[in-house]
Amino acid sequence: MDLKVESKPEEPKPARPQPSSMNLYARILASEMRRFRNGFTRENIAGFLKNMAWTIPLTVLIWVYAEREEEVPDADQTIAIDVKSNDPSKVVTLEYPREKMIICDLKGPRSNLDRFKESLPTSPPITINLDTRQLPNGEEPILTLEYLMQNSRFKEAGITIDKCTPPTLTVYVDSLETRKLPVEAPANIAGLKSATFNPPTVSVTGPSRVLEQMAHITADISSLPSLNQPGPHPAEKVSLAVDSTSSLTYSPTQVDATLTVEEKDVVYTCKNVPVWFDIQPTTADQFAIAVVNSAFVPKVEVIGPPEQIARLRQGDVNPPRAVLEIGPENVHNTNPVPLKIEDLPEDVRVNGPNPEISFTATPRS
Repeated sequence: MDLKVESKPEEPKPARPQPSSMNLYARILASEMRRFRNGFTRENIAGFLKNMAWTIPLTVLIWVYAEREEEVPDADQTIAIDVKSNDPSKVVTLEYPREKMIICDLKGPRSNLDRFKESLPTSPPITINLDTRQLPNGEEPILTLEYLMQNSRFKEAGITIDKCTPPTLTVYVDSLETRKLPVEAPANIAGLKSATFNPPTVSVTGPSRVLEQMAHITADISSLPSLNQPGPHPAEKVSLAVDSTSSLTYSPTQVDATLTVEEKDVVYTCKNVPVWFDIQPTTADQFAIAVVNSAFVPKVEVIGPPEQIARLRQGDVNPPRAVLEIGPENVHNTNPVPLKIEDLPEDVRVNGPNPEISFTATPRS
């Protein structure tokens, strides 16, 4: 007999509870903390610090380099310039601006701009080379930016020019000439009696318009000690007074100067100088003239060359006389009248103002 056993159907298993969001984050955080704790060792810290020791400075250097190599503008930079002729038979002069300075707006990496500006005070002016074979003699305008953009100084510095002030330069193109000119002493050298030079002429090379205005070359003798010593002096080597702004060259640049220096003036007092009358005829007919107190001037101080003063002192020449000039314009003058000192030796003169004297004019009956 078959037994039928009825089995109960299996009950469904209860569902596993799902973790909440907060529990999920807490588990993740706990996992990360365990991993950090497991990796938080002395060796890891030391490695991290070593990496930072070279990573941070390198990063800073990269930033600085990138900033300095970035092209930046630099406006209103003052630059000294000059012009030069490529043709040896001609010379070119910068007429405007006369101070030979221009203002430029530059552009380039900051490092290049800094190096370029630091070099300007100790470097010669930036020269513009002109092909003067293509230019006629006389004044010519040239474009500043066009010629400076071709200059190697800017290319070598790694910078460019955006703008120039003034935008146009004025140059003067002239032919180069050589002329023989005499050598002379400077004018107004006190006490210089004579000066001769050997050679008496020198060759001067320069722009024709400059040479046309020159009659001689000046020898620079003003600093010679012999100028303070009277008498003749043997030849001394002296330089020529060179004008650095005129583009002139001299051959030779020195000459021998032979000088004669005058003796210094000396002072002498002439005593009891007689007074002579110089009366106009019409005045003499109307008035009787007489000097007040004395017909002599007690003393007259004169100055002149030593040899002439010696002649005066020794009586080798006639003594001076004081002349009283009287005419209608001063016959009624009640104030002292200046006397004219005459018969003085050559180059001897009164030292100071002329002496004065009072006189009376009595009408004739």
